[in-house]
Amino acid sequence: MKRFVLLFVFLGSVSYAQTLRDLNYSYLYDPSQPVTLDIRLVRKADTWDVFYKVQLRDTLVSELTIEWSTRTGLSDKDGVTISTPSPNREGNLRVPISASVQLLVAKVVSVSAKQAWLYYRVLDPKYPVNGWLTADGGIVLVPYIKGDKPYRVQGGSTPLIVSHYRDTFPAANPAFSEALGKVAPILKVDSTFVIQPDQDISFVNQGLYLVQHDTTSSEGFAFRVQHDYPRLTKLESLADPFIYVCTRQEYDRLKQAKGDKKAFDKVILSITGDTERAKQFMRTYFRRVELANQFFTSYKEGWKTDRGMIYIVFGLPDEVYKFADRETWNYKNSGFKVSFDFVKSPTLFDPDNYVMIRDKKFTQTWYEVIDLWRNARF
Repeated sequence: MKRFVLLFVFLGSVSYAQTLRDLNYSYLYDPSQPVTLDIRLVRKADTWDVFYKVQLRDTLVSELTIEWSTRTGLSDKDGVTISTPSPNREGNLRVPISASVQLLVAKVVSVSAKQAWLYYRVLDPKYPVNGWLTADGGIVLVPYIKGDKPYRVQGGSTPLIVSHYRDTFPAANPAFSEALGKVAPILKVDSTFVIQPDQDISFVNQGLYLVQHDTTSSEGFAFRVQHDYPRLTKLESLADPFIYVCTRQEYDRLKQAKGDKKAFDKVILSITGDTERAKQFMRTYFRRVELANQFFTSYKEGWKTDRGMIYIVFGLPDEVYKFADRETWNYKNSGFKVSFDFVKSPTLFDPDNYVMIRDKKFTQTWYEVIDLWRNARF
């Protein structure tokens, strides 16, 4: 399959300088990739705390090293090395804060697989995140937890104010809708409580949490508590994500089924018309829901976000290009050709939030793909 740039860099050319702007980042959202890197940024007064962990999906990949550098922009072919190649797959480093925006770049190399993967994060002096969660002695690197164990909030020596939002937030609107998916800058707080630094706490209620030292400031960090997540296993959790591929009447019937499996299965069978197609439909659809939750969880569940919706409905994009203010997803090899743009729309609840640019031109393609889903031809 022809690419403008490779999904990964062969070892023989790992040292070759390459701009970040020209990379195809579809590997970031590809569950078949053997390696991924989780990064958590925390801004302090004078430094960035960078927590990271290399996740291995393939045990045959070994002899990994990770190297860190900074660049001034996506067009730079190289940068300033701040950490030479190290075999440590988990740890943290500190980077001095610059008055201007920088890019933190990690290069993960597998000698055995002869591959390398590039990851980057934007170091913006205005980045609001100034704390983090820990559990079982380690940092929580993802923006969601199940709340099934004690957690500790880190990031300061003064009492912390925790705001809880029960707002369920709507699912994303279709790609052809004229409605916008931006989050309101101010949300209604359902409850607040104060905790002390290093205090163990269990989060019982599902929803969005915001932790701050000062509620009048624009600093803090947010995370979601979801008990059945990122893989949905409870029958009552399954109805909502079907909103993208069901009619209103079908969706209402799925919601009304609640915990009644027979009633639920009857609706699914009415959509696909065949038991085997229904099973394939469920397996494939909810695998994508799970991946959307893993990759795109924001102030709301990953499957509800714009990128999560497109990922579920259209699948892994053939090309993903990143720019300073947006991501572009191109689909070329799936029987249809379409591109989607997601504009960066940061908030205190998610500094890395993206909103899709919707257009009526997507209407026909959207319904053609939905028809494929309903006939289990994907």
